[in-house]
Amino acid sequence: CALSSIVAGAVAERSKMQAYLCYSLFLTGFVYPVVAHAFWSTNGWLSNSASNPLWGSGVIDLAGSGPVHMTGGVTALVMALVLGPRIGRFHDSDGNLLDVPREFPPHSVALQVRPRQATVLKLLAIYFSI
Repeated sequence: CALSSIVAGAVAERSKMQAYLCYSLFLTGFVYPVVAHAFWSTNGWLSNSASNPLWGSGVIDLAGSGPVHMTGGVTALVMALVLGPRIGRFHDSDGNLLDVPREFPPHSVALQVRPRQATVLKLLAIYFSI
C-alpha cells in the first residue's frame, strides 16, 4: 500500500520493524478508511457528490491519488516530527548539531553494487519503465 510506504520512507532507520508493522496496520485498517469515506462516499464531508459539498464543489479526485498521498504525507510529517533526526547522522548523542553530517558506511552487502552494475541496472529500469 502506497500509504504505508510513504511513511516508511520518512522514518527509515529510526523505527523498529514491529513499530512499522503496527502503524501500517493502524493506517490501512483504521485511518485510511475514514479518510477514504470522507472523500468518496456520498455522505462524506469532502465528497463532491454530497448534499452540501465542501466550498460548494467538494474535492474532485483523479484516480484516487489524493486521499492516499495526503494521508501518507501528513502521517509521514507527524512521524518525522515525533521521532526527530537520526542520532549520530546530524546530531551527536547529546542532541548537539554536528558541523558536518557524519557519513554512514554501507551496511548491506546485498545492496552494494559496482558502478558498471549500477549503470546496467539503471538502463534496465529505464528500458522496462520501472
